[in-house]
Formats: sequence, structure tokens, C-alpha cells
Amino acid sequence: MFKLIDRYVIKECAWTMLGVIAVLQVILIGNTLMRILGSITRRELPADALWSMLTINVVHNMLALLPLSLYLGIVLGMGRLYRDSEMSAMSACGIGTVRLLRPVLTLTVPVALLTLLLSMFLAPVTASWQDQIRHQAKYASKLSGLVAGQFNSTHGGESSLFFERWEKDGEEMSKVFYYDRGPDSVTIQTAERAHLQPEAHATYVVFENGSTFVGTPGQSDYRIVKYHRNGIRLHRNKTPLLGQRITSTPTLTLMRSSDPELRAEWHWRLGIPIACLLLGMLALPLSYSSPRKGRYGRVGTALLIYIIYLNGLSLGENWIQNQSLPEYMGLWWLHGIALLAVVLLVLKLERKSVFRGRPGLT
Repeated sequence: MFKLIDRYVIKECAWTMLGVIAVLQVILIGNTLMRILGSITRRELPADALWSMLTINVVHNMLALLPLSLYLGIVLGMGRLYRDSEMSAMSACGIGTVRLLRPVLTLTVPVALLTLLLSMFLAPVTASWQDQIRHQAKYASKLSGLVAGQFNSTHGGESSLFFERWEKDGEEMSKVFYYDRGPDSVTIQTAERAHLQPEAHATYVVFENGSTFVGTPGQSDYRIVKYHRNGIRLHRNKTPLLGQRITSTPTLTLMRSSDPELRAEWHWRLGIPIACLLLGMLALPLSYSSPRKGRYGRVGTALLIYIIYLNGLSLGENWIQNQSLPEYMGLWWLHGIALLAVVLLVLKLERKSVFRGRPGLT
């Protein structure tokens, strides 16, 4: 019978959690889609980056939504059981609050492990991917400043680039001519088309199906080389392609570092799945309400506690960055307070049971 009750409680909370995730994810995706389309319209992002950026934001959204959805799923799911007096029936069978921790943990632990995977590995990878996309778009916009049909000076006037027109929505040049004066020779390149190729420390123009002429003005000894693809450096990038943000730093690098900012990011990534686990357990006593208060009687209080906990994590991260808090303490002090609150609230609710004199069954 008790395994049946476990499955019933897990199903009630899990379906509510999935419903919360679906609603919040749709809202966030709609907002994100509008921002990405706006960036594409302003030519801040290429059109083919739409699905990549959308996927990245979905992963980041899931990292934020999983703990909140689990928390609200348990509060709302158990709240319905209280509203329909099903918890009273379970209590009459000897099933107290402590016993209900088993199905709650059965649901909470896998969600916390998934949050750990997202926080430690998937989120940094997608953040690095996002940096690359934005970096390429940033330096592609520099190329879009070149004007078709006239000579565009580069390298401080030592070189000049001419092309007939833009093609493929400004992503490719056609009928390209490039002139570069060196200290001892002159290089001329002609190509059918060219496009931008941003790399880590420099941005290149890649010519396709063209010829290179190298020689000294006034002399007849020059070389002609025909090629399928050839690239030249347009300018040196002032901003590196990778490592622009701490959020894109690999987790192993954070673990090995002694830099306060990197260590603070490590504690934050570790703190999210721990907070998810503790919030799942905390939701059980916070879901308690009398049938007259209804299913949403404790949601306001639960949300307030969630906001305080989340702000505490952010505050603790800032303290570690500023070295106002010893690094060895990390965010463990806050998790300890949350764990203590779970123990006290569960024991308090257990004593409120109508059949508190009856031993709990297992």
C-alpha cells in the first residue's frame, strides 16, 4: 500500500512540476525569440544563428527553471492533497510528514542530478558557444561597413579592397580586387567572391576562385598563382574569441584556480543543484495548509522563502568575489541554514499530526 502511495505522491508532484516548467518555458522562449529576432533585424546576429541562440537560451532557462519548478510542483501538488483532505487520510493510516520525505526525495534527487549536469557542464559549453556566435557577428558587422563599388582602405591605407556588390544578404562579396603595398613588393589579388572568416585573434577575408600577382613595380619578374581558396588578415581582433565571460569557463578550470572570481563561480555552480535538493525537501512542510485555505494558501510564503534563498546565494557569491567571506566557507553556511529549516519545519509538522501518538509505519 505504501509503495502505491509513494507513486501517487510522486505522480501528483511530477505532473505539477512539468506543468510549471512548460508554462514558464513558453513565456521565456517567447521573450527570447523576440530579442533574437530584433538582434537579427539590427544585423547584430546572422539569420542562421536563430536556432543556435534559441537552443542556448533553452538550456540556460532550464538551469533556472528546474529548481523553481520542482519547488512549486511539490508545494502545489502536496497542497492539493491537503485541500482534498487526502493528507488527513494518510495521517490516519500512520503516514506522517517524515514518511512522505521518501517519495519527495525520489523525485527531488534525479532533478538535482540533472541540475548538476546542466550547471557543471552543459551551461558553460553553451555559454562558450554563445560567445563564439556573438564574436563572429561582431566582427562580421565590421566587414558590412565596407562599401560596394569603391576602394575601401585597410591596414592604415597600405591596402585597399574593392568589390562590385554584396550578395547573400550582405554575407558575401562578388568580383573582388585587393591591393597591398609591402616594403619591397606589391600584391594584387582578384577573386570571384570573398567572405569573412573570424578567428581567435584576427579576422580574415577568404577569397575563392582567384589569382594572386606578386611583384615589384617597374620590373617584369612577377609571380602569378591561381587558387581555389586564399585568405588575408583584414585586422587584428582586440577582443579574444574565447574566455570572454566567467560563465563560459570550464568547471575544471574553476576547480583548479585560486582567483576569487573563478572560485565564486565554482561555488555558485555547485550551489544550484544543492539548493535544488534542499528546496525540494523544504517544499514538503511549506505545502501544509488547512482545507479551508485551498491549494494556493502557502504559495506566497513559499515564493518569498525561495527569493530569500536565491538572493542569499547571489550575495554569498559576491562576498566570495570581494573576499569578504572566507573562500573555504563558500555557500555552505547558507545551505546549512536551509537544511536546519527543513529539519525544524518537518519535525514541527510531524508533531501537528492528529495521530501524533501513533508510530509512523514504513
